[in-house]
Amino acid sequence: MSVRESNKKKIREALFSEGLRLFSEKGLQQTTVNDIVQSVGIARGTFYNYFDDVNSLFEALIQSINSRIQEDVKEKRKKANSTYDYLYSTFKSYLDFVSTPQMKQFHTKNQAAIRQSTYQSDTIRSVIQDINRDLRKAPNVYEFDENYEFLLLSIMLVGAPPELFLATQSSAADFTSEQLASFLAKTFHRVLVK
Repeated sequence: MSVRESNKKKIREALFSEGLRLFSEKGLQQTTVNDIVQSVGIARGTFYNYFDDVNSLFEALIQSINSRIQEDVKEKRKKANSTYDYLYSTFKSYLDFVSTPQMKQFHTKNQAAIRQSTYQSDTIRSVIQDINRDLRKAPNVYEFDENYEFLLLSIMLVGAPPELFLATQSSAADFTSEQLASFLAKTFHRVLVK
């Protein structure tokens, strides 16, 4: 990698890192390009070499997060010995990821923007398609016979963990990733398996 490419990579990583920090502290709506360039220590024009605006940085950050989640889901699918193991390990992996202090703050500060970005994400659409395909092929899935039902179930499997996570963050109860993952896995397992 050339020095120029290395510098570009470092700047992009710094933009992601400081963007995540600022979005976590201030929220998307309150973060400005000026906040980001001051934090990274670059010229305003340099920011625009990478992103059109704060929203495009936010979208790129969400895409990066979603790609990480997609890779995790693929790995869990390969290693799972049962439907329950697959559900539990996938939910647990996601919940561990979003339960770090910074990710908790990022998700609670930017709920609406994350929801909008996530469901418009090609990566999440791909995850939903993969789950949909797997469910239709699974021999032990019952009660669902229409294609739209498998699609809706796939969307629920993707949407339930973030919603449960966000709802529990605003409650007085303190749930662990294990508790939430176990609850979700048991719930969906009972729905899916004969």
